[in-house]
Amino acid sequence: MLVAYYFAGVRSMLQSWHNFFFNAFDPTGFVSLDKPPVAFWLQTGSAALFGFGRVAVLLPQVLEGVAAVALLYWLVRRRFGVAAGLLAALFLALTPLSVAVDRSNNTESCLVLVLLLAAWAGFRAIENGRWLPLLLAAVLIGIGFNVKMLVAFGVVPAFALVYLASAPLGLGSRIGRLMAAGIVLAPVALSWSLAYDLTPPLDRPYVDSTEDNSMLELIVGHNFIQRFVRWANAREPVVTAAAAPTPDNEPAAQTAAARPWRDNVPAGPLRLAAPALAAQLMWLLPLALIGGVAAWRRWPSERRSTALWALWTLAYGAVFSAAAGLFHAYYLVVMAPALAAIGGIGAVALWQLYRERGRAAWLLPMTIVTSGLWQAYILRFFLLAGGTAFGGSWLIPALLSLAVVAAGALAAMPRRSSRIVLPVTLASLTVALVLPAAWCAGTAAAAFHAGFPAGQPPLETEAARAGRGRWGQYAGALDGDPKLIAFLQQGRGGATYLLAAVNARQAAPIIIATGEPVLALGGFSGRDPILSADDFAQLVADNHLRFALIGDGSRAVRQVWGENGQKPLTDWIRSNGREVDPALWRSIVEREDADPPARRPRRAAENADIQLYDLRPASNGG
Repeated sequence: MLVAYYFAGVRSMLQSWHNFFFNAFDPTGFVSLDKPPVAFWLQTGSAALFGFGRVAVLLPQVLEGVAAVALLYWLVRRRFGVAAGLLAALFLALTPLSVAVDRSNNTESCLVLVLLLAAWAGFRAIENGRWLPLLLAAVLIGIGFNVKMLVAFGVVPAFALVYLASAPLGLGSRIGRLMAAGIVLAPVALSWSLAYDLTPPLDRPYVDSTEDNSMLELIVGHNFIQRFVRWANAREPVVTAAAAPTPDNEPAAQTAAARPWRDNVPAGPLRLAAPALAAQLMWLLPLALIGGVAAWRRWPSERRSTALWALWTLAYGAVFSAAAGLFHAYYLVVMAPALAAIGGIGAVALWQLYRERGRAAWLLPMTIVTSGLWQAYILRFFLLAGGTAFGGSWLIPALLSLAVVAAGALAAMPRRSSRIVLPVTLASLTVALVLPAAWCAGTAAAAFHAGFPAGQPPLETEAARAGRGRWGQYAGALDGDPKLIAFLQQGRGGATYLLAAVNARQAAPIIIATGEPVLALGGFSGRDPILSADDFAQLVADNHLRFALIGDGSRAVRQVWGENGQKPLTDWIRSNGREVDPALWRSIVEREDADPPARRPRRAAENADIQLYDLRPASNGG
């Protein structure tokens, strides 16, 4: 799955070192991407080696995902053994959200790998108290900041508390070394942002999703305050069912009821337990919770390792549960390594406690029953919502029956004989992994190429597939309309820019297809105050621009994506330009869902209600 906005940025960054360093969205460096550059630098490097295309841009995330699984295995194995390491790696590999993110061009795969590398250095520092691994952990977290800003700091409380509590040094030395690590972390984290802001604004792109053209504003405003507090002036579109594109004969409310929307789960302490979010990440939550308690009891000497993974999970869980502003489900993937680690460690601890015949032996059968109930709770939500036909009405009773039978068998069996007990336990674990594995398979098989990454259920219903396709359209297309592109190239003349569009959603497909300069007048959301109407008029007068796209689908979509936010510019365009006959530039395709068959505009760089304006109406060829 590709986000067209980031995909276009990679194509632009390939064109100059200036664009590369400043993380430019468009080939002329008019506006930046709204994230730091490290993950996009890796994607651009891959595209430079293998040629710009979908495979080259996705390759770094695939490699990062594989490396994260291998590194998690090594981190868990060295303290808890091969079985725990293998199970932790398996659980991470079968986390649907991890699969989705590793198949996308978002920055989370890179962030997860960098944080796991920081965990490796942090564990070494906690174990031996030496300077070098502690400072290396700080440097790696600083690099993580340059992957996705403040999200990288979610592991800092876990590392700092465990180091402060258990590093083999005096308390004063521990405090002093943590302060030194903070002194290293700050300049590494802020190095690129300060270099960006210290560059004169005319010599760099405008900072996307800001009002004052400042990277520090992006850090504090868009990527911190707006993630926690929903407010009217948010710089990123707030997606609602009413704003989603729907067929002409289908009300938005019906669409919302047919398709659970994971990004709209309300903030609160139970947010991550909502089925639409739990299906992304938390199929094995009972194993992690109960197994974590078992591991704490079973391995007292390894409690600092268990505590680090648990605090990692709790810190991010608290952050994302409280985030009442701009929220997307794929952010949660940074919790996946820690949850998988606790699950792997906990599974082995439960098995060992079960074999020891004490009171804690009951924890393993209890975990199996609880896991069955939890997974049935998640699955029921999707079946009732019509999101999947996987299993139908028989699967939940079968799942619960298997869980009860397996737990009962374990409770009744003699525990010191592994000849029978071990196969039953492994069979119970396999049953618990069926649903997350099915969701991973559904994610890998999902037939769409644009939008935000998310785990998808297997055997989606037609209504769910149609709804997902519409949300993908809402996020932006990858392929520009060839008829529009040909028209623009033929009529461009000597203009610097091939096109001006209200937002990056409209501009990205043209940049991807052509590599030509396209202005996203309001940045990603269409709301950034980059140009005044007078500035825009001067561009047209100086022959830098001839064509502009305005409008974007339904009235609700235009409100979300910045049509109103750029009203002075769109008013100027309508007053001074001439609308181009759609027959000259818009491709037409058959609408298969209409009866009788109808014809509709191609859904590519433009939507049904968009208009193309010629800003030099006296010229020929328009």
